[in-house]
Amino acid sequence: MPVYTISDARNKLSSLRHEAAQGKEILLEDAKRRDDQPVSMIATFLIDSLCEEKTFSFEWVDTPGQGGDSYSLWNKETNTFGIGRTQREAAENFLDNIQEYALVYFDDLPFFLSKNNPSNSHYWYLRRVLRCSNRSDLV
Repeated sequence: MPVYTISDARNKLSSLRHEAAQGKEILLEDAKRRDDQPVSMIATFLIDSLCEEKTFSFEWVDTPGQGGDSYSLWNKETNTFGIGRTQREAAENFLDNIQEYALVYFDDLPFFLSKNNPSNSHYWYLRRVLRCSNRSDLV
C-alpha cells in the first residue's frame, strides 16, 4: 500500500485521487507529527459498501396495554429509541432521534471514537444515517 507524506501528496493529489477512485487505498502521513496515525484516502463507494453491510435491527419493547399507553421502538446497534402513541409515531420519533444522535456523534468524533467509549461501534451505522439525503432514504 503506497504511503505518502502530506507534502508529496499535495503535489500529486490529482493522480492520487484518481488511483483512490479506482479502489486503491492511499496512506497519508504527516512528516512533522510522527506520533499521529496515517490517514487513508479511499474511494467513497468502498466505504459506502462497508456501511451497507451494517444492518439495523428493531424491536418493539413497549406496546399499549403493557402498563403504558405508548409504543417504544428500540434499535440495539445504536441503543436508540423512538416513542409514540402509534407505531408510526414511534418510528418517526426514532428517525428524529437517530438523526440527531448522528449529528451529535459526528460533531465530537474524538470523544465517541475513543477506545473506552462503548459508543465507538456506532460509527458505521451513524455514518450510514448521515449519508441519507432525505427522510425517505432512512425508511
